Formats: sequence, C-alpha cells, structure tokens
Amino acid sequence: MKQKVFVLFVKKEGLFYTLIALYGFTVFALWGCQGASPPATAERPRPPVTDIKISTVALSTVDVIYETTGTVKSEQVSNVASRIMGVVTAIYVQEGDRVRAGQLLMTIDDQELKQKVKGASMAMETAKSNKTMAEITWRRYQQLYAEKALSQQEMDQVETQKKMADSEYERAKAAYEEAVAYEGHARIKSPMAGTITSKKIDRGSMAIPGLALLTIEGEAALYVEAFADETLTRRLSKGMTADVAIEAENRQIRGFIRNIVPAVDPHSRSFLIKIGLPPTSGLKSGLYAHVRIPVGKKEILLVPQGSVVSKGQLTGVYVVGQNGVVTYRLVKTGKGYDDGKIEILSGLAKNEQIISEGTQKAIDGGIVQKGQPK
Repeated sequence: MKQKVFVLFVKKEGLFYTLIALYGFTVFALWGCQGASPPATAERPRPPVTDIKISTVALSTVDVIYETTGTVKSEQVSNVASRIMGVVTAIYVQEGDRVRAGQLLMTIDDQELKQKVKGASMAMETAKSNKTMAEITWRRYQQLYAEKALSQQEMDQVETQKKMADSEYERAKAAYEEAVAYEGHARIKSPMAGTITSKKIDRGSMAIPGLALLTIEGEAALYVEAFADETLTRRLSKGMTADVAIEAENRQIRGFIRNIVPAVDPHSRSFLIKIGLPPTSGLKSGLYAHVRIPVGKKEILLVPQGSVVSKGQLTGVYVVGQNGVVTYRLVKTGKGYDDGKIEILSGLAKNEQIISEGTQKAIDGGIVQKGQPK
C-alpha cells in the first residue's frame, strides 16, 4: 500500500495564510492477487516426555476411620483413708514412689488407743480368772450333785454362774481384739502394689476418717477413656480393635474396645468408651492418647504421593491423555495413608492415566514417547 500527503505553507506580506491540502491516495499492490488464500501456519512440535512411569487411576477399598482423643487411666485406683481420727506422726512415702502391698505408708498418734488396749487386756484377764473360778466351782458342785448332796436348784444356780462367766470372758476378749484392731489402724499400709500419685496430708495434720490421704494407682491394668460421637452408638461394639497413639512417647499400641457406656451426654452429644491396653504397654496414667477406630469400608481414588505436584499454592497431577499429551490438572487432595498413597477428592476420575514417577521430567503440553513403563 502506498500513500502520499502534501502540505503547502504560503507566506504573504507578514500574514500567514496556511493552506493545508490533504490528499490521500492509497495504492494496493496486491490488486492482482485479490481472492487468493493466505498460506497455512505450520504446527509447533510438542516437547517429548521420557523417563517416566504411567499409572491408571483406580478405586481402592479402605477403612473408614473414626478419630477421637482420650486419656490413659489405671484400672486399679485406691484412695487410702484413715479409719480413725488422730494426728499424723510420720509419712514414709512421697508422690511418684512405687510401693508394694502391705508396705507401711504413714502412722497416726496411737497413745490413746494403746491405753484402750491396755484396759481391754486387763478386763479380759479378769474375766478369764472369773471364768476359771466358775468352772472349778461348777465341777465341785457337779460331784456333790452326783452324790445327792445338792438339790437341783443349787446345781442350776452354779451352772448359770458358769455360763455367765463364760459369756463375760468372750465379751471381754472381743473388746480386747477390737481395741487391738483399732490400734492397728494407726499404722496405715498400702492395700496393693502400685505408684503413689497423690499425697493430700502432711506430718502433724489431723487425719479424719473417710478423708483420702494418699492415692495409689496400680500398673497391671491400663485403659484409655475416650468419648465417641452419638452417631456411632450402633456402629461400635465391644471387642472392636482400636489403634492408640501416645504422642508423648511416640508409640503406637493396638487396643480393643472393652466397655461402652451407651448413655449420651446431652451437652457434648457423645458417649463414653473404654479401650483396653495390653498389660505389657508400660504406660503411665494421665497420658494424652489419640484413638483411631475402623468403623466401616469405603471406595476412594488413591494415587501415589509422588504423583501429586505442588506449584505455589496449586496442587495437581500430570494427566496423560489418549493421544499421549501431558496436561497439568488441578486436584483436591484428602487424607494420606501409610502405604504412601493419598486420596483424591476431586479433579480425577477412575481409569484416567497419570504420571506416577518422574514428575520432575514432566512437561505441561508435552507428549509421552512410546515405550514408557506402566
């Protein structure tokens, strides 16, 4: 195309008169080529993609896991209390100490009890002497009665006195044994083997009957106390397995549901379950536990963790089309599994092919060379 523009400036006697003449003329050099088609554009070759592994996406059956939290507790918990009132004179244990059954834990002032034991002992000895004397008298009177030297009434009176002496002795003996027992209550001993987890009194304080002084937890039987959602009331049953993770000790322990309390808490909308642990777990009560319980099965799409590629805030996989063209497709991932696979919630369908290994060599828009492993 050619174009010409002419501008004429004319100056006359100090005055400027401007004459602008615009003349446009366009010449098309291709008049003779009018009606001809433009030349076709050549297709750009796609970059080849090699050294990769292609996998077909398929449905996998996995466990439906319910997760909750709980606390490790001891099956045997004993709150040690005093049976008598008195001042604590000595304490032989502290929190964290391991104790054996029958071990002396603390003592209470027993001076008054000792006096009661002494008085009961003297009363028993007196009653014993009276019993002995009454028995000797009864034997003598029995011999006289056999010789018909006594009447039946006299013999009955002697027998009655003997019976009264026997009863009095038994009563005094019982009182003495009771006093000795009370004196023994001043020495508080451990009812079982375990660990002292709480001490609620100090030396010199007054011990009151029924008020807990020490807490002992046995170590033979431990369990996890947890709460499950009310929707699982018909899906959980005794004997079901449960995986317990103790994060503080980085341990995984296989347990089982031992007890279910079906009453639902109206505030938390949950119910209590107790998960038994093996006796050799060696855990301590009070530890935090993460509980995973399989409650059913479901089918999901699983792909290898290595096939998921993150680009900034985007997450996707390389999909291989039927024509071999590689496309980076965004996906939404779900839960990861221990076998190195991850759930795909959306973005993929079963039977599609993806690059499962060698994603670092994948090129969006590239084409897979034939002969790649599957």
